[in-house]
Amino acid sequence: MFKHLFKYYYRAQTRYRIHSPFVFELIEEVIEDDRQYYVYDALQQLRGRLSKDNSAIEVLDLGAGSRKGNNSSRKVSEIVKHSVSPDWQCQFLFRLVNYLQPEHRLELGTSLGLSTLYQYFASPSTPLLTLEGSPEITRIAKENFRLMGANNIQLLEGNFDLTLPDALEKLGKLDFAFIDGNHRRAPTLKYFEQCLPYLHKNSVLVFDDIYWSDEMAATWETLKEHPAVTLSIDLF
Repeated sequence: MFKHLFKYYYRAQTRYRIHSPFVFELIEEVIEDDRQYYVYDALQQLRGRLSKDNSAIEVLDLGAGSRKGNNSSRKVSEIVKHSVSPDWQCQFLFRLVNYLQPEHRLELGTSLGLSTLYQYFASPSTPLLTLEGSPEITRIAKENFRLMGANNIQLLEGNFDLTLPDALEKLGKLDFAFIDGNHRRAPTLKYFEQCLPYLHKNSVLVFDDIYWSDEMAATWETLKEHPAVTLSIDLF
């Protein structure tokens, strides 16, 4: 991790060295935006409640697992601590969706639904399709959606190998996707390839945990070099 961080800072640029109007505006309007949006407080309260939930559930993990152990029985509070996107990242997703306003959007890796809700409330009138592999985590996520009144989220449960093709066919095209479901090279590249036929010139894909491992860092380099990719931004 630290070698990748050092390399990142060595190569990173400030906004004042960016020549692309789109990227400069993205930095100004999304990345550097520190406003406190209306939904943040409610979702932080939900995170706080889940962080205190010490009930244990059976987790079916179809990906690379957790850095903190791969026991099938995990406390909800531990999932929040080790597996759920942190507040700052969820808020970035909110701002990004709010800025892009995508009509056809997809999430791979619902987890407990916090990142899903941030993306959803950035554009609540637009349906959001999200995929999760673990039945017990799916149950909790659906309850969180109900509690927050998020009625325009559809959650598909099951292995991504089975649910992703159906989800893409249902969407018809893909404007935006947050891919946070498997921290291994082969599945990540497979998901990307499956999404390709549904993308257009303005589609945006967000890949989480690209520095999870050396394998994922190499995968990110492969994705950047793909001929279909016209712009890549590394936020570490």
